[in-house]
Amino acid sequence: MLGRKNMSPRTEQLLHKTIGLWPEWGKTGQDTPVKQPEVIEQLTGGLTNQSFMVGNGDFKAVVRVNSLDSVSFAIDRDRETLLLKTLQSTGCVPRLLYADADTQVTEFIEGRYLTSSDITKPSIQAQLEDCFKRIHSLTLADIPRRNYLRYSRFYSDQLAHFPDLKALESVARRVDQAEWSPVISHHDLLLENILYNDGGIYFIDWEYADLGHPLIDHLRVFGANYCAARTDRHTLDALVDLEHGLVKLWHAVKDNNKKLARN
Repeated sequence: MLGRKNMSPRTEQLLHKTIGLWPEWGKTGQDTPVKQPEVIEQLTGGLTNQSFMVGNGDFKAVVRVNSLDSVSFAIDRDRETLLLKTLQSTGCVPRLLYADADTQVTEFIEGRYLTSSDITKPSIQAQLEDCFKRIHSLTLADIPRRNYLRYSRFYSDQLAHFPDLKALESVARRVDQAEWSPVISHHDLLLENILYNDGGIYFIDWEYADLGHPLIDHLRVFGANYCAARTDRHTLDALVDLEHGLVKLWHAVKDNNKKLARN
């Protein structure tokens, strides 16, 4: 979505610094800018970062300025960049043009977000499954699989109180102790992070990605009923509770960050 948000001095500085580095964007790829891009519009919709469409002529890209809250959300920018680079060959992610600790530049993909009604269509389901198959076929030996209990505790340790913590830790422990082979997982695959056009389907915003449970993204996209035939009920219930609990925990940390910023 296009719109306007307040831009802090940090955001403005990093935005223009990154645009100034345009000769470094995608040096080995095609469809790179032939002269310095200009800011076209700020993109709204994200809950943490600030993103901008930039371009010149037929070239368009998205410059994302990373939030200062990245650390509190357990976001590892090096891991995100590594995973996104690994996924370039799948055709299911935007082309990565540039990344550093503070910013990321990806190609701008024309399209629309998927809707809940789209998800019920067999043709869309088939395209989504094809993307999952391509993504899950890739392996990374140097990254351990996500420990969901440790991950949830990183969040909860920032809070004075989280009422559902005991239940969340119980299901996180259950998932961690189950037998499963990790795959590259997005971990935040809302419909707003799935773009669709005539060329296919693209998963965007990989900042929470890690090696995770092979059903965690399916569950977020398709829901529990769709996933029921893919695992036992005990595991499925644990994954559903884990997903719901982590979403609540994320929002609790976000609210806490806002309170700290006001004080």
